[in-house]
Parts: sequence; structure tokens; C-alpha cells
Amino acid sequence: MLHSEGISAFNLFELIEGIILKNMMKILILAGLVLAVALSGCLGGDDDANNTTNNTTNVTASHFYKNVTLSENDTVLRFDFTTNPSTGYDWTMTANQSGLLNETGDGVATPDMAGAPGTHTWIFAGNASGVVELNFVYSRSFENNTTVENLTYVIDVKDDKSMEILSVSSPEGNLLPLYKTTSVENNSSVLKMVYQENPTTGYAWNLTLAPTDVLNKSRDFYDAPTTEAAGAPGAHTWEFDGLKAGTANVTLSYLRSFEADKPIENAVYNINVYENKTLEIVGISFDTLTWPEA
Repeated sequence: MLHSEGISAFNLFELIEGIILKNMMKILILAGLVLAVALSGCLGGDDDANNTTNNTTNVTASHFYKNVTLSENDTVLRFDFTTNPSTGYDWTMTANQSGLLNETGDGVATPDMAGAPGTHTWIFAGNASGVVELNFVYSRSFENNTTVENLTYVIDVKDDKSMEILSVSSPEGNLLPLYKTTSVENNSSVLKMVYQENPTTGYAWNLTLAPTDVLNKSRDFYDAPTTEAAGAPGAHTWEFDGLKAGTANVTLSYLRSFEADKPIENAVYNINVYENKTLEIVGISFDTLTWPEA
């Protein structure tokens, strides 16, 4: 009996020790799983944050390069706008008058890399004389109130079917209208640009002209805002006239004077000056690089 009880007590001790060891192993395994899940959650949070940032960048990426050009004989008008249909956003085009332009091309060139932006291109030829507005909107077609950019170009189609870009405007205020005078009094010899500017933010437009012997900057002034609201923007105006026949580029960069190498927007205008000193816009490009924080 005593021997039997001694064996039972020893076995009981082994049994208790085994239970404790097994439970300790379970606790260690459980702790390891909790730690792994916690680390996975942390890493996943970073990935989600990065994805959110990337999606935000894509959604607001309408502020990419936009290029508008006329062919040498002004008979072909071409629009090349950056687009990214993989985000659900793309450009749509409407005209306020039909029959003045003949749309000879409309297509999207997509890159090989998945998710990378492509280029939406429209090509027009003159069909009948008159003035037509072309409106380009960047939005999601399946959602309301998703417009992130809205651009309107005013095109003059001449009797010989050649075309002329008269102005470009945006109601979002990223670009104020660019005006080209067409009145008979000055025979289209004065080019006028008016751009919104807000020096209270530290940003202002810097203009460069090249070459300087083809186009002359005759006026350059800033009109303060008429409202008394603090921080309201004003308007910067430039006027140009021709000096001799040739081609000149007017480049505008929106920047802070102490950050001349960090413009947040560039605009380049390609201007033809003819023998009679009349002017014509034959190319416009916009390139928004970054936007200042609100």
C-alpha cells in the first residue's frame, strides 16, 4: 500500500508538472500570436496610409501637364491633357457650337505600367467660320460633384478654315482668363494677359520673355483686390506688342521670391508676330508642379 501510494503521488506530481508546462507553452504561443497580429496591424496601417496618399495624389492629378498647339499653317488644333482613367477620372469635352470644328481625333494613350497616367488627345480642323468654345472637364462620370478641373478655350475659325486661340479660362481660379485683343482699332496687335495673384501668401507671378527683340512688354501692373476681405487676391496684368516678325515665348511661373527654384505652376505661351506686327497665340502649355498647403 505504502509503495503503491508512493507511486501514485509521484505520478500525480508528474501530471501536475506536465499540465503546467503545457499551459505555459500555450501562453507563450498565444503571446506570440498576439504580438504577430499587433505587428501586422501596424505594418498594415502604414500600407493603408501610403495607399491613401497615393490615391489622393491620383485623384487630384488633373493638375498635370496640359498642352495646346496649332500647326504651322493654323489648320490643325491639338489638345494633349494628362489623364488617369485607372482612378475613375478622365476628361470630357463639349463644344458650345456644332459645325465650326471637325473633330478628326479623340483617344487616350495609356502607358505600359499599371496605374500610371496617360494622355488624352483631341485633334480638330476648321469646318466653318465663327467663334466656338471648347470646354474640358476632369471628373468621374459616375459621381456628382467630382469635377477637379474645368477649362474653357475660345477658338476663332477663319473663313479660310484656319484657327486662332483667343483665350483660356478656368472657373476654379487656378488660371484666370488669358485675353487676346481682337478689336479693329489695334488690328490684333496687342496681347493682354490677366492672372490672379495673391502676394499676401508670398507667391507672385514671375514673367520671362525670349527673345526680347520680337515681342515687347508694354505694360506690367498689379490691381489690388476691390474687397476689404483680408488675404483676397488681386489681378496681375501684362500687355505686349510686336517689334518684328518672329516667334517669342512668354513664360509665367508662380513662386515665392525666396524660392525661385520651386514654382508651383508654370505657363508657357508661344506667340507669332507677323510683318504687320499683328500677334497670334499658336501654343499654350500649363504645368502645375505642386500646390501650397492651405
